Amino acid sequence: MNVNFLAAIMILALTGAFLPVINRLFRISGIMGALISSVGYVISAFLVLISDSGRSLLNSFFTTDDVTRLIGFLILVASWMTMLVVYWVTQRDKFVNELIGSLMIATAGALLLISAENFVSLVIAMELMTMPTYLMVLFAFDERSFEAGVKYFFNGALAVGTMLFGISLLYGMTGEFSFAALVQNLFKDPLVALAGVFILAGFGFKLTAFPFHFWGPDVYDGTCPGVAALLTGISKSAAFIALMRVVYEALPVISGKFAFIFALIAAVTMTVGNLLALAQKRVSRILAYSSVAHAGYTLIAFAALSVPVSITGILYHSAAYVFMKTAAFLSFAVFLYVWGARTMDDYKGLGKREPLLGALFLIFLFSLAGVPPMAGFISKVFVFTAAVDAGMTWLALLGLLNSAFSVAYYIWIAKQMYLEEPVIESPINNPFDKKFIVIPLAVMAVFLVVLGIWLGPVVDASTVYASKVGL
Repeated sequence: MNVNFLAAIMILALTGAFLPVINRLFRISGIMGALISSVGYVISAFLVLISDSGRSLLNSFFTTDDVTRLIGFLILVASWMTMLVVYWVTQRDKFVNELIGSLMIATAGALLLISAENFVSLVIAMELMTMPTYLMVLFAFDERSFEAGVKYFFNGALAVGTMLFGISLLYGMTGEFSFAALVQNLFKDPLVALAGVFILAGFGFKLTAFPFHFWGPDVYDGTCPGVAALLTGISKSAAFIALMRVVYEALPVISGKFAFIFALIAAVTMTVGNLLALAQKRVSRILAYSSVAHAGYTLIAFAALSVPVSITGILYHSAAYVFMKTAAFLSFAVFLYVWGARTMDDYKGLGKREPLLGALFLIFLFSLAGVPPMAGFISKVFVFTAAVDAGMTWLALLGLLNSAFSVAYYIWIAKQMYLEEPVIESPINNPFDKKFIVIPLAVMAVFLVVLGIWLGPVVDASTVYASKVGL
């Protein structure tokens, strides 16, 4: 691992850890906490950008390559914008600095996770990313958040337990924790293959892939929308990259068995996610099941693991997803804070009352739907192209049909916002600085448009990684 990248992680984690302490000692305001956190984010982002130079350490556990730098920088930007929105919608809460600190520590764990190249470092990084979110899910301290917290904790424990069982089987058979050990021994002993299945099942929980998706919508709907933005956008994008490293560095690309398993799970996941999203009335649950469907789209690229463009599909969808899903939940958070809007009926006429915020929300929804020129469109092009190149045209067609089907519930939200008359008479909160909250959302919208037009950074990073793994 590059020392600058490690320094970025340490600064982010330490800033988050000491923010509540500073708050207790000096009784800082929420805005001061946001400023201190912003300094930590800016320094960390700068260090990530220069992490292609300088000495390296812990090379048997972590790596710093083009993928790490690109996705790491995007995760930092998305987390920074999330912090600003979370501060704004919870600024009156006395625990807001504790919430922001937990967000920064979880983001530091996400940066570690995307650079892990060893099963020991992978589990440690995943837990560093996950542990603070157990507290964050409970932030509202009401009955719904308690239910969400219990479900999230037990399913998170089940996920890591499943993964650790697979890793223990691998270690028992090979005496190794490295990804390369799984490559060399996968077909030599049935228990090693079983270890790979348990490891992939653990990732299935993290990604809310079918049949491990059942906890996701309840948790995303029960917790604060800002916390759901972290869970559905930042954490899942980091998990996609970690799974990519496991699949391409620990599973041989000749494994047709795993390719078919990924294809089957992808097909069912995106279909179930879209069908259940259409049946929802609460916007948060629509976005939650949409998140399940997008896990299925990304798994299409994993099914096509024998072709180089599959890596481009995974990277592009991860890069786009970290902004479009995070920003969609943050937009919902702002509408909820200002207007108390939770259901589809509550959204009637809100696009007319909040024209700028409504327009930004539409950008994020259209990117999720795969409408050009947003990054969500380009990512799906690469994902479906990978399936066709790998001889899975049926899977690409199913993904295309699901993507077209998903437009229905995104358009449904747009219809409620712009073609219906308002049902909410007046806002429940109308702060004087309301016009400033669109700035972090606009930043993420700009990133989505830029990534939809400027393909170079993601394509270049995927090309380098493809050559590294022999594709």
